Amino acid sequence: MPIGLGVCCLVLTLAASGEAADPKDAARRETVTLKDGRLSLEVQGRTLEWVLGRISRAAGFPVVADEKVGEVVVSLRFQELPMEEGLRQLLRDQDAFFFYGAQDDAPASLRIVWVYPKGQGRGLQPVPPERWASTRDLEKMLEGPDAEDRSRAIESLVERQGEKARGAVLRALKDESARVRTQALYSAFSSGLEVPGEVLAEALDDPSTDVRFLALEAVADRPEAATLARRALGDPSPHVRDRAKQILDRLGLKGGER
Repeated sequence: MPIGLGVCCLVLTLAASGEAADPKDAARRETVTLKDGRLSLEVQGRTLEWVLGRISRAAGFPVVADEKVGEVVVSLRFQELPMEEGLRQLLRDQDAFFFYGAQDDAPASLRIVWVYPKGQGRGLQPVPPERWASTRDLEKMLEGPDAEDRSRAIESLVERQGEKARGAVLRALKDESARVRTQALYSAFSSGLEVPGEVLAEALDDPSTDVRFLALEAVADRPEAATLARRALGDPSPHVRDRAKQILDRLGLKGGER
């Protein structure tokens, strides 16, 4: 395979620790730079995870690597190769998928790279965007026009951030789509992320039966359970009313009375 302007020397071995053999020596020689679409590398005894991470940050697209691939140690040097060619040289002993995507009126460009150990990429399918997207990208998806995208985005944010996703959940609970509101409340409930009681009280007036049911479920073991369950006894949905009765029965209350 021609390598254009660069001269490349590559040695790959599996490392026990994943650290450079001599960090001080490596630090003097290490460069990972991207300029005008051309990649230059000079690394000695660094893990592939370390190198790919710096390429990803410089290029602005994600590189998703299998854990075993990340442990591979690489010593590599080349200058000003086209970025895609440099990545191919770096990953020539691995299985790799390069995804090119078009955006607006711009021509298709490299958007993501998946990397697997040699021979293990056959038959695999790339993961959906919300799994590899950055947190910032997921937050942008929450503002997008497609309700399905927004629903997947809030699910992934809660899964990824836990309690830190509370603000995103509260915003998603005001989404115009019942699907997004339902997913936000379900993700919060499933992950143990606590939604404020006043927000759950508002959710009991939601047009969606699913949202109202989940709101009631979320307060079942909280101090405000009795008050909100009594409210839900008048819900138009029999499923919500039945759940409200179950909560009151468990609390030793009948029909809202002691």
